[in-house]
Amino acid sequence: MDRRTFLYAVASGAITEPLTAAAQRTGTVPRVGVLYTTAPSVTFNELGPALRELGYFDGANIVLDPRSSAGQPEALSGLATELARLNVAVLVAVGPAAVKAAVKATRSIPIIAVDLESDPVALGWASTLARPSANITGFFMDHPAMAGKWLDLLREAAPSIRQVALLWDSTTGASQLEAAKAAARRFSINADVVQIRNTDDLNAMLNAGVVAGSQAVIVLSSPIVFANSAQIAAFTKRQRLPAISPFRPFAEAGGLMSYGPDLPYFFRRAATYVDKILKGEKPGDLPIQQPTKFEFVINLGTAKALGLTIPQALLVRADQLIQ
Repeated sequence: MDRRTFLYAVASGAITEPLTAAAQRTGTVPRVGVLYTTAPSVTFNELGPALRELGYFDGANIVLDPRSSAGQPEALSGLATELARLNVAVLVAVGPAAVKAAVKATRSIPIIAVDLESDPVALGWASTLARPSANITGFFMDHPAMAGKWLDLLREAAPSIRQVALLWDSTTGASQLEAAKAAARRFSINADVVQIRNTDDLNAMLNAGVVAGSQAVIVLSSPIVFANSAQIAAFTKRQRLPAISPFRPFAEAGGLMSYGPDLPYFFRRAATYVDKILKGEKPGDLPIQQPTKFEFVINLGTAKALGLTIPQALLVRADQLIQ
């Protein structure tokens, strides 16, 4: 069994006793909880190696204790409570539903969030971005700016659109949805909300072809959306809809465009915060960070299939053009 398979098995509950035994053998070795909604994917592809680069080796001088709700966010509350009872030294929470569950489970254990969908100050999780002052810090995104950018790029690629569907995971909260709706109002574009809450809802939406009669799709950020980028891309292409997502795998799988932050970089940075906290720094003293580097990808094959001619001004701004 390779490392990724092992971690997923632990997260899904298939393996529990070996991890418990390892923790008992390590004595005072710090335990790092990792809470997320979907399968490990980018989380452990980046977090684990980044921790090793900092000198932390799972089962030797650290114990990684992952928990996944397998695409069902409603299960995160119990998983977060379980990690809190284990008194982990630090809890890495990935996605808004995981962060919310972690905050509810503990006000003392340091929490490092990787959350592209929430406003931590508006939600009361942090006093300010520069000095959170509570037990949570991490990496968040500026939704109003991003939502406006997604719509701008769609309008440049398909200027005739007057109605757009917003694919929204309601477990992420309303912040990015409201920002996207406000951006649509500025351009007198009608916005229809297609709401999901879990993987089952998403599959039902894709199978039913629900797009509310719209001419384009903005795929709002969500861990469930990220994990299902390929299926959503195939759906938008099959429905002949120009679409944009925050996630590069969406464009790589056949969606028209993606524009969003470098996720692997976020997880590598999260490892540095784990290191700081294990060395005694307080999460409330570590500034919350927002992405400064973004990737823009256009799938030219999909543009051709949709009958779109991408303007040269848009092409030259792309980081990658997929033929």
